[in-house]
Amino acid sequence: MTRTRSLFAAAVMALTVPAAIAGCGGDDDDGDQDPQEVIDAIFNNDEQVTSGVLDFSVDVSAGDQGNFNASLEGPFQGVENDPAALPQLDLTASASGEGAGQSVDFEGALTVTEDNAFVEYQGEAYEVGGETFGQLKEAVEASAAQAEEAEGEDAAASFREGCEQAIEAQGGDPAACDFELSGWFTNLTNDGTEDLDGTSVVHVSGDVDVAQMLEDLIGIAQSVPGAEGQVDQGQVDQATEAISSATFDVYGGEEDDILRQLDVNVAIDPSAIEGASVVPVESVDLGFSIGISAVNEEQTIEGPSDAQPIEDLLGQFGIGGIGGLEGLGGAGDLGGLGDGGGGGGGGGAAGGASDAYFECIESAGGDQDAIAACAAEL
Repeated sequence: MTRTRSLFAAAVMALTVPAAIAGCGGDDDDGDQDPQEVIDAIFNNDEQVTSGVLDFSVDVSAGDQGNFNASLEGPFQGVENDPAALPQLDLTASASGEGAGQSVDFEGALTVTEDNAFVEYQGEAYEVGGETFGQLKEAVEASAAQAEEAEGEDAAASFREGCEQAIEAQGGDPAACDFELSGWFTNLTNDGTEDLDGTSVVHVSGDVDVAQMLEDLIGIAQSVPGAEGQVDQGQVDQATEAISSATFDVYGGEEDDILRQLDVNVAIDPSAIEGASVVPVESVDLGFSIGISAVNEEQTIEGPSDAQPIEDLLGQFGIGGIGGLEGLGGAGDLGGLGDGGGGGGGGGAAGGASDAYFECIESAGGDQDAIAACAAEL
């Protein structure tokens, strides 16, 4: 079940990215524009991307010692002006690689329609089922709506505001998010306009300020209660020295400044890491890319017609019933879409907890507060 949970969590996490870094507004021109202004326009705005086609990939190479690559791609369709609504999506995941005498070769998919959810594993499709999915969807959307109401009408789409919401939810200090994301990028160059998937984009390239990025990210992590002091400055300095180069390419819409693609490439020198001198690798190269095409164009999501009951899949992992799906991180996590990867701990909820949860949902009727409170039964 670990792979299935990971696929679901990865899909949810991926959908948080467009909302966090989508752009808005328009600017004058192209290659004559100050590249810092382009970066600021992309990363400091509040326009949401509610639909499109996601293309996310990660590649890692350690020379002849091994390699790994993974991808997540497919269309997603949210509901405009309703961030609490569970989005429809049809995402395909793949992963392959080899190293240390081991290899991995995986393909799977997750599809969420208006009235059902499907998982594809080892070439077979499995469905959650309309009734069960309806109950889960109702709980997820009620929890998300309750969170939106608590955050106020100005709940955010920008990176900083999304960061603050996530930190507050963990009991941390939102002041840790008080930094400019664009400050991670230096030595900027405006490479002019290009055509990307039929859209005119402005291409800006440069270097990643690794020290600044690590400082900001560690500040966020350590603002959460219980995490203070877990990373010392020596470790940060060592990590910074180990990264021999880090470059990026950003492509934002010429007319709307919405992020269309972000590529980052990092070269790591293992010999600069204390205790790693025995590793026979001169360099580890890491690259990741996230692209969004057909931005805010309506997507049609359809589920497979030959799906088997999800219980058939769960049984392969020794899980007796649909209660195992609650182990995907909890209804609250899925509803917020910003904490998608959190909590996917081992195993599923016990059958009794699952029964109590669904009984609670039925008893709640349409009361959103009562539905949200049912999470305590998981």
